[in-house]
Amino acid sequence: MAINKEWHLQHLMPKNPTLQERIAWHLEHKKHCACRDIPESLKKIMLAKK
Repeated sequence: MAINKEWHLQHLMPKNPTLQERIAWHLEHKKHCACRDIPESLKKIMLAKK
């Protein structure tokens, strides 16, 4: 899995993020970096919101 170091340095997860901030960060992360997948616990929440 390749990490996009430049993207990570420019897009830090906020301290104490809200659920919406976490979701937004992980969705953008998935577009720009392949270092890891969205956590399963967050995927479940995102699917439940559809």
